[in-house]
Order: sequence, then structure tokens, then C-alpha cells
Amino acid sequence: MFVPADAAPFGREFDVAEMQRALERLLAAASPIRATIAAIAFTGQREGIAFIDDSGDAIFASPNIDARASAEGITIDAAYGGEVYAVTGHLPSLMQVPAKLAWLRMHRPAVAERVAHVLPLVDWLAVLATGVPYMSRSLALENGLLDVAGVVPTDLLARLGVGTGVVPQILADGSICGAVQSGGLAGRPVVLAGADTQCALVGMGVIEPGSAGIPAGWSAPVQLVTGRPIFDPEMRTWTGVHVVLNRWILESNAGETGRAWDWICTMLGCTAAEAADVAAMAPVGSGDTMAVLGPRVMRASAMNAGVGGITLPLPLVMSAPERSHVLRSVLEATAYAIRANVEQLELVSGTLIPSLAIGGGMSRSTVFTQIVADVIDRPVPVAASPETSAVGAAVLAAVAVGLHPSLAAAQAAMPGGGSIIEPGARASADYEDYYARWCAMSDGFERMAGA
Repeated sequence: MFVPADAAPFGREFDVAEMQRALERLLAAASPIRATIAAIAFTGQREGIAFIDDSGDAIFASPNIDARASAEGITIDAAYGGEVYAVTGHLPSLMQVPAKLAWLRMHRPAVAERVAHVLPLVDWLAVLATGVPYMSRSLALENGLLDVAGVVPTDLLARLGVGTGVVPQILADGSICGAVQSGGLAGRPVVLAGADTQCALVGMGVIEPGSAGIPAGWSAPVQLVTGRPIFDPEMRTWTGVHVVLNRWILESNAGETGRAWDWICTMLGCTAAEAADVAAMAPVGSGDTMAVLGPRVMRASAMNAGVGGITLPLPLVMSAPERSHVLRSVLEATAYAIRANVEQLELVSGTLIPSLAIGGGMSRSTVFTQIVADVIDRPVPVAASPETSAVGAAVLAAVAVGLHPSLAAAQAAMPGGGSIIEPGARASADYEDYYARWCAMSDGFERMAGA
């Protein structure tokens, strides 16, 4: 990933040739165990985008943190924001295909003229394997190319400058889209598993309406499974589709959680595992050290830059906060943000969330998962494998190629042995006060950012 000169400082882009070579290396590395491979499933980041030409070559590919189309997105939201949200369940538009395509037309018109298809990034990688462009349903919606009912919104897209001719055929998540064209895995089926967060829910067993989970990695999307689309009248949350048919997702994202943890670990010169051990030495409440490293709750229609900080009790001569306090305060801030977003989901949906499954990289930390359970004061089932997106994609693929007759049967055959973290009564009681103080401090930082 690099910052292109014509989109600095907020643009991010991939070297498409490098990505293609990486995929080729991966498939080649798997070739010696061809006999054990039944299919290849593709899942990945939701808002990554690729534009490809008539020959199937990618002429532009960007990740989910590419913010180059901010101006174009603001323009779309000013004119059509309410309609975009009502159709796709997502804002802001700067993250979606219409804004990215508008940017491309303005800044790279010759490249824009060559665009034949627009694809989610991971579905383009599948095209490299199969040679045929298809798009997974969940990723099509996440990128503004599908409505929550599963229909391409042709009228809206036309007004946003996206001709439906560039939208390839959309397949249900977990569908076979073709076979590997060449190499040691030639002929093996390829399955579009869809959005990584929704695949992670499958990997955690979060499928039925009323169940909720967090793929806690770089960010922490708190996702509630629903039996019908639920929209927030205040446009704070996201509405999407599950990778399981006839299921929808209501999401309130806790923001840069794993990213914040990596940042503080790097700043203090320790690995994540070392930092977790040190954080475990600090008491509940981190000796009154408190961190705010993101907004209190998700507000999809107003995702603006803010300010944060780590506050320390004064005078220092009396309190002398330690390294363990600072590290634990970041984990607690993440748990506070998760709780705030759980409460927002309950408010929007009118549904009580009895437990919250957790997977992803941060689920490796028993310190973190216990803090989450204590802060939200409810059980936290922890996935057996932190690679929950990959497990979920494998579940979908196993059903697609007939290895198992159902999702339930495939899940039973996948990694087991997960645990359930119960909240501690004393810690949960103490965290009530700390959570209230964190909410007040977070709101104060938000007011400071708006001043």
C-alpha cells in the first residue's frame, strides 16, 4: 500500500502487479497439497475497491482506508445522503464506489475511460483466479452497488454517475463463481464468501437473529444479526446483509481498536503479548488513567476527524501512573467503546443483546476479553480460532462444494474448543463508574474537536 502523488496525503492505493504476484505465490505454495484442497474461498475487507478494464486487468485498486474521494463523497451526501442511506444502509459516501469513480474521472480521466467493471477488492482477486468477473452480494452492498433488498439501485446509481453496465453479475455469498484457470490448483472451485466481518460472524457461530459478535481486529465492528433490515432514523448505524441468506446486519462500529492497541505497543516498545502481560498487572480502572482514542459511538452520517488523549491523575507526585496503567487504559477504552456501541444497537433495534461473541486478532488476549466481559457485564463467547473470517469463509465453501449439507454441519467440523468468559461481579460494578466517567470525557473531547 502506498500514497499516490495525485491523492496525497489521504489517498491509499495498492500496487496491483504486486497483489497479483502475491496471489500467484499463494496458489503455487498450496499446489503440493492439491489433493487435500476441495475449494478456494475468497473473503476480505469490505470497502476495498478495484476497477478493471475489458481485458480483466485492474487499473486501480484501493483499500478501505483510502480517503481520496472525501470531496466527492461530501458532494454526494449533501445532495443524496438521505437516499443513499435509505437504499444502501451506509454512509459516508466517500468510502463507496460512486465517489471513488467520480474522483477517478476528475483526476485520472484516461484511466476512468478504461473502466469496464467495478469490483470489491477481494472479488477482483477471485477474477485473477477464474478470469470471470462476479461480485458477492454482501460486498456489493457495502460498496454502494446494491440495496438492502438485494436489487441493484439503477436509478440512484445513474444519478451518482455509475452506469449499471460496470456492475458485474452479483452472486449470493458462498456461491461458486468458477474454477482456477491454471497452475497446480487448476480446476479447483472458487467460492465468493463475501465480507470479512460477516464471514467472521459465521466463524463465531453468530447466525441467528438476536445474536451479536465482534471481529475484533484493526477495528471492532459490533454486529447484530436481524431477521429484517433495520434502519436508524438518525443514520448513526450501518445496515447490511449477512453472508447467510435471509439475514441482515445492524452495525455500530467501535472504530480503531486493534489499531490503537498496536499504536500504544509500538510507542512503548513492546509486543502485543508483552503489553497484555503488563496490562494485567494494573487494577480495574487503570489507577484512574483513562484513554479516549476514538469517538464514543459510531455516527455513520458524521464520521469526522476528532481528538483524543490519555489522561493521568494529578498531582503526579502522588499518583505516579505506571506503564501497566497506560497499557490497560487503552484496552479499557476499547471495551468502553464496544459497550457504547452495543447500547446503541440495542437502542436502534429495540433488542436486548444477552451475550457478545468475539473473534479476530484481539481475541487472543485473555486480559482483553475479560475486560470486555466485565465492562459490558454479560458473557463473552470467544472463538476457538482468532482467524474467524477464514473459518467462516471455509464454512461457506464447504457447503458450496457439498462437503457438508448445511452451515451447522460445516461449523461442527471446523475448529472447536472456544471458551465463554463470564463477567466478574466486583469488576463489573467498579466499571459502572469508570464507564460513566469515560463517556463524559469522550463527549468532552468531541466538543473540543468541534470548537
